[in-house]
Amino acid sequence: MLGIASGAVLVPLNSTMLAVALPSIMDRFDVDPVTVSSLVTLYLGTVTITLLASGSLGDRYGQRPVFLIGVSAFAVSSLIAVVAPSFEVLAASRVLQAVSGALVSTTSVALVRALSPADRRGAAFGLFDMLVSTSATIGPFIGGLLVGAFGWQSLFLLAVPVAVFAAILVAVLVPADTGRHEPRSGVRTPGIDVPGLVLLAAMLIALLVAIRSLGGMSGIGLLAAIAVIPLLTVFVRYELRAERPAVDPRLFASRAFSAAVLGVLGATVILHAVFILVPLLVERLLDGSAETAGLVLLGVSGLWAVAAPFGGRLSDRRGRRLPVVVGSICLTIGLIALWQVAAETTALVVGALLCVVGFGMGFSGSPRQAAALESVPGDRVGMAAGTYYTGRYLGGILGASLAGAVLGTTVTAAGVTLGFGLLVIVGAGLIVVSFGLPGRVRSRVQESVGPATGSAIG
Repeated sequence: MLGIASGAVLVPLNSTMLAVALPSIMDRFDVDPVTVSSLVTLYLGTVTITLLASGSLGDRYGQRPVFLIGVSAFAVSSLIAVVAPSFEVLAASRVLQAVSGALVSTTSVALVRALSPADRRGAAFGLFDMLVSTSATIGPFIGGLLVGAFGWQSLFLLAVPVAVFAAILVAVLVPADTGRHEPRSGVRTPGIDVPGLVLLAAMLIALLVAIRSLGGMSGIGLLAAIAVIPLLTVFVRYELRAERPAVDPRLFASRAFSAAVLGVLGATVILHAVFILVPLLVERLLDGSAETAGLVLLGVSGLWAVAAPFGGRLSDRRGRRLPVVVGSICLTIGLIALWQVAAETTALVVGALLCVVGFGMGFSGSPRQAAALESVPGDRVGMAAGTYYTGRYLGGILGASLAGAVLGTTVTAAGVTLGFGLLVIVGAGLIVVSFGLPGRVRSRVQESVGPATGSAIG
């Protein structure tokens, strides 16, 4: 678990740490804010597009070797970033980081699933979720310390020993055939679905362009928005006929899988919107400092880390649905309170209410992820993990775009209140979809024969 999680934390930690380094990078390469922000959008967009391909690669070639390739490539791309002579080289290193990060993201959860007994899987995912989610939320704090002491290059340099540590532990301790499924005798193993991945990339690019145009729809943004549905339709129809689809739409025939993906999308919409709304609220409307904003946000990360193992363990005893429903209700209550009082209260109260939100996030996160990966056959776990993480990254992009759209060019009490009000609606939706998760603990017999939805998935 330590080796797998060490590789998995590279992706969110590197993403959130970079935010505090953008001003220094602007000065180093003499670029404007729009240009430097591409380091973030390139990373998120590339990860989103390549996640599903990485899941299919893990299913085909084995989760362990693809994980090792991913962490090794992440170390190499980080070294390139450290010595980058130009902004273009730095941007290219971020793209390589995103591709390798996608390999690590999908294979890490697939390895946790493969190595965990069915009756302890919720607890395993609780520990995994605690480590990964905490790394993302403390990223800005760690980044600020490193940039202040050693410069922005230190953020990328930090990833190298962590990646090497993860690679050594997984290479030594994880069996070579973990997560690998041999094809049936006489059955040819299809290749990677390149046309499907191209269609998926086109659809996601159109969606990202449309999202970035929220609040001021340009001609290109409008065309992208119009193109999303036709591209999605073509993609789904092609994948239903593909011999080895990049993502099998029949995965969503499982109610539990559909509920889990919708749930993680909604949860990350809330998380990323909060990470934009709260610092601006604290610093612009409540007269706090950047340090105060960071401490307030620890309410989310701290309670998330505390609650994650408990939610996972409870789900092993009482089923995946109960802790997800309870957690979703809890975070929605916190959002309702923030919606009512945020613009007229103190930073201390905001931090306390974020603790409620963070507890709900942590309590529901690992059971939701376990339910998603348990609801598919073993040879589709990589694909399911890629789909699940795609929902997570899309939720993050949607949440950031939502926060930007409601705030506009000026931070006002009305804008912040509207933002939290919209997040309350998302929270209510989370409660509803949570009832689609399984209410009973799966037995060892069920685990050995696969989920009941296997025939529907094909």
